[in-house]
Amino acid sequence: MADIFLDIRLRDLHFFERLASLGSLTAVAQELRLPKATVSRWLTDLESRVGAPLAKRTTRVLALTPQGIELARRARVLLGQADATRMALLPDAPTGVLRVSVPVPLGRMLAGAVIARFRRRLPLVRLEIVLQNQRVDLLRDGVDVAIRGGELQDSDLIARKLASTSMWLYGSAAYRSVPLSDIPLIAAPADEALLRRAGIVVSDAAAIVDDRTAIADAIACGAGMGLLPGFLGEPARGQEKMVLLHEAPIVKLPVHAVFHSAQRDDVRVKVLVEEVEAQLLATL
Repeated sequence: MADIFLDIRLRDLHFFERLASLGSLTAVAQELRLPKATVSRWLTDLESRVGAPLAKRTTRVLALTPQGIELARRARVLLGQADATRMALLPDAPTGVLRVSVPVPLGRMLAGAVIARFRRRLPLVRLEIVLQNQRVDLLRDGVDVAIRGGELQDSDLIARKLASTSMWLYGSAAYRSVPLSDIPLIAAPADEALLRRAGIVVSDAAAIVDDRTAIADAIACGAGMGLLPGFLGEPARGQEKMVLLHEAPIVKLPVHAVFHSAQRDDVRVKVLVEEVEAQLLATL
């Protein structure tokens, strides 16, 4: 009797990887430009071939089962290997320079792993990553791809949502029992408005810093409190250098990759965005 597991195709793995990333059959259908009924049937067929449920579905929420989480992880590896094989067989493998702008905190978290995997897949492409917190003009600054946190302004650029990160209010360990209004605020631009919009009473910022990593360092050294993503705050909290001052996230910010519409089919951009997304999902 034939093993139906062997009927799983790369298309199935690609579909499921996108489902795991986007978390919605509707979003996958829109991205792949297919009817929702088609992608729903693909999921049912894939579960049949795997022999286990891969996702729990309700009218609003889709959550991966443990088997689904494991399949998504392995699918990313297999798809990367398949893509590398395809690149190796092309008579004209991608070359040239790909210039990428990444915010400093995300860049420090992502760059090493992304560079290593990108190099394995496209060894002839020179990757230039610039860590900078200010918004860049892709055309003016000669940037091919920008990774941006927060809401995007309307533009002619293509934007692909990669993940979301929650911002939490952390404080120096010494301020554990101090009222929030009495704790110095170390803020990035617009943080004061975000906190007040969340109904949190704070004093005017004692310092404005355009770098979350620097804010995290200041809080860990006893400077006061500030908004940080969990990947910056939790390690310091584990070392008892920080405390969590509010039990819920203050705001949830999307992370996007933006690039020129002319580069929609650029393999170098596709590989870079895939690797950044995989690392974000693994870390956040």
